[in-house]
Amino acid sequence: MTLPTRIALCALATLAAIGAAAQTVGGPYVGVSASGSFYDVDYSKAVDNTSPANVSANAGRVIRASAAADSATWDAGVLAGYRLPLGSLYLDVEGDLVLHQGSVSSHLAGQGASPLRNQLGDVWPEDWSLAKERSLGATARVGWEIPALGASVYALFGLRRLDADFETAYTGCLSPMGCAPGELTSGQEQHDESFDARTLGAGLEKAFGGAAIRGELRYTDHGSSTRTVPFTEVAVTVPVELATSEFGAGVSLIWRL
Repeated sequence: MTLPTRIALCALATLAAIGAAAQTVGGPYVGVSASGSFYDVDYSKAVDNTSPANVSANAGRVIRASAAADSATWDAGVLAGYRLPLGSLYLDVEGDLVLHQGSVSSHLAGQGASPLRNQLGDVWPEDWSLAKERSLGATARVGWEIPALGASVYALFGLRRLDADFETAYTGCLSPMGCAPGELTSGQEQHDESFDARTLGAGLEKAFGGAAIRGELRYTDHGSSTRTVPFTEVAVTVPVELATSEFGAGVSLIWRL
């Protein structure tokens, strides 16, 4: 056998070995996850005084106010999925349940015709907070093996349903005649909010034995949650919108079944 032939055969054997190493193991898996996120919330509120029955100082007007805040939050969850090998590529299809810790809190300054923005028809000042509670998600990951790293890299896309708790505390006037400071009404409200989120990200996975550890970066757009609160007795409606997003980093440990 000539030297060039031997070199060619050795090269083919090396490529075959690399290709074999690049083959990923398929099948079901389970795991646990933990992550931290920088959670951003935009809160918008309006007071609609355009009803013909409205007799406030803002009659005929729509008064708007908004506030934004952000904070760090923490998450932990459980997951289950299935890996489909595609040569040197693979496709993971995964579902998870995540419990969230942390909230975003701020103050809405309000807007309106009165100096303290606390009369009927104004957007009253209020303290508010939004806390993530739990979410269900479905995620697809497309990855490819990097033999030189002994690991794989992947891109991900996911859909998530997030439940959150929104709380407000306010002080204002509900009388068309106006209120002195001692006549103002104070109250608190709690609302269950839901968001339909979309996630994009990328990560790195390192296998060892029948398990693997993953680290990834994710951006999640939660979209918005809207509602309208009617105050029919004073001919006012109050549309409210919460728009949220987050950027986070997470790790997960998975076991092949």
